[in-house]
Amino acid sequence: MAQRRRTREQWRELVEGWPRSGLTQQAYCERHGVAPGSLQRWREVFRQARARGHDQTAEAVRLVPVQWVDALPTVVTPLILVLADGQRLEIAPDFDTATLKRVLTVLQEAA
Repeated sequence: MAQRRRTREQWRELVEGWPRSGLTQQAYCERHGVAPGSLQRWREVFRQARARGHDQTAEAVRLVPVQWVDALPTVVTPLILVLADGQRLEIAPDFDTATLKRVLTVLQEAA
């Protein structure tokens, strides 16, 4: 039998074609110039791929259109300071730093 390199897809066609042919494995292999051991090996390769969920007989990959949408609004939570006496100070995300410094100074002086 002449050696011939076949692609994975060609082997898939040979493996899937044998049961449909109605021929014995030996007759099918002789007709297609394939060693029976090679056909068996490729049957096992494809069987294992199916078992692992990597069966490539599924529909070919296709591209689908994607529609971009504006980013979802980000939920921003305030900064919460809990003072030693249990009081809570909630500071909005867009706080004025100068005002916060003054508030902290007042709180430190009061402590």
